[in-house]
Amino acid sequence: MKFDELPVRYHPDSTTHAPEMANPSNKSITDASEVIEADDHFFLSTEDDLQKGVGHSAADVEKTAILYCGSQRTQSHDDHEDTLEGQILGRFRLEKQIARGGMGIIFQARDVELDREIAVKFLLKQHQNKPHLHRQFTNEARITGRLQHPGIVPIYETGISSEGRPFFAMKLVKGKSLADLLAARSSVNEDMSRLLNVFQSVCQTLSYVHACGVIHLDIKPANIMVGEFGEVHIMDWGLALTTNDIGWSTGHSNEAEQNQNSNQSEMLSTTPPGISASAPNVDAPVNAVCGTPAYMSPEQARGFHAGISSDLFGLGGILCEILTGHPPYCGVNFWDVCFKATKADLGETFSTLIASRADGVLVRLAMKCLSPEPGSRPANAGVVANELSIYLESLLKRAESDLERFFELSLDLFCIAGLDGYFRRVNSNFQRVLGHSERSLLSRPFMDFVHPDDRAQTISVMSQLQAGRPVVEFQNRYSASNGTWRRFEWTAKSIPDDNIIFAVARDVTNRVG
Repeated sequence: MKFDELPVRYHPDSTTHAPEMANPSNKSITDASEVIEADDHFFLSTEDDLQKGVGHSAADVEKTAILYCGSQRTQSHDDHEDTLEGQILGRFRLEKQIARGGMGIIFQARDVELDREIAVKFLLKQHQNKPHLHRQFTNEARITGRLQHPGIVPIYETGISSEGRPFFAMKLVKGKSLADLLAARSSVNEDMSRLLNVFQSVCQTLSYVHACGVIHLDIKPANIMVGEFGEVHIMDWGLALTTNDIGWSTGHSNEAEQNQNSNQSEMLSTTPPGISASAPNVDAPVNAVCGTPAYMSPEQARGFHAGISSDLFGLGGILCEILTGHPPYCGVNFWDVCFKATKADLGETFSTLIASRADGVLVRLAMKCLSPEPGSRPANAGVVANELSIYLESLLKRAESDLERFFELSLDLFCIAGLDGYFRRVNSNFQRVLGHSERSLLSRPFMDFVHPDDRAQTISVMSQLQAGRPVVEFQNRYSASNGTWRRFEWTAKSIPDDNIIFAVARDVTNRVG
């Protein structure tokens, strides 16, 4: 993990280390941060300390941190946590520990009734007598459980163990985080289309979340999971807060739907003490800072009220990293990043976005989401999702138009064929050279048009394409409508997984004759 992506939280009423979960195997279950020892503490008391990085070594910036507005205290792990492995918890059999942080521990388990793999998260034993952490833990389960959306991991069951520790069982998500996918790129432009589609899914899910009166407060690539089959989940709801007020635009024009959203918001209004349940901007506890500095909105970093617009800043951070390869805030050390977040020091980030080779539409969208002033950001995630949808649709239409021009302006014979032996699309040069109608060419196996003496060799070439090997300068003869034969020289490449062949042919009849 890069030091500028470290999640950080501090609470004046807490002296308990509570970093996020992590899964070292890259098959995250609920959280995607660095697992650290519970006695690895950091202390931040004043802005001067923030600027100077007082008392912290270079190695510290590589660890997940929690910061407190109070004296630093130490604690140690409970050595008996791993004894949970193999225990039966109702219908769940705990199999192995897969992630651990300062507040919770996650086990892979099996639901013996439904015969499926799941994940079970426990509050650490050392925290079971700390009411504020009980509340935070159960709040995460309640918010996650009530948000019914494909982009949110479902909660199957909550309860209290025989030792008095709260737990919740949830879907086991296997895949990679968006942070992993971004880090794996060899260049910024690599896999751009897929990443933008993942981002669009995140925006759509977050739009639903906001419509239910919930804010996430830690939107970043590490908290976005892309499953093995392409499913996209927003993870780690440990910092999430709720509000009754959904007065901002939700994109719903139907009054009944708005009433339904209002009822959902009321159901979710289990706001902790000190949190306003009546305003769209939810006031965090006094002087509390929660989030990840590299993606944190200025109002979050300063300990001011956070709301929907704070999540929009996080979306801008994700889009910024997709387009440039870097989060909004980078620095020489952890404290430098924190300081930039509090000052909304985005000059270098905006310059990098403008200088990037990314489409101007995406650059402007990222910069709007990253506006230092909350009121200058988009109204909600649905607005971002809609703008991105329009952009992606325009790209598709542009690609189709370019393909059409490429097909028809070339003097060569272009076609798209299936590995099943049929043309799927041919340009007008096929009709011009062979004299057959487009309907005839598409409705019959293309082998029907091949000279009988060339069919065995053509079948051999098709086998080569089915194996994923390209074909260069292969010649065969095709029948023309006037009874003559035209000799074509082919170059072709296949995509076996999609059962498709892209091919171009040149009429070399006169050259051979």
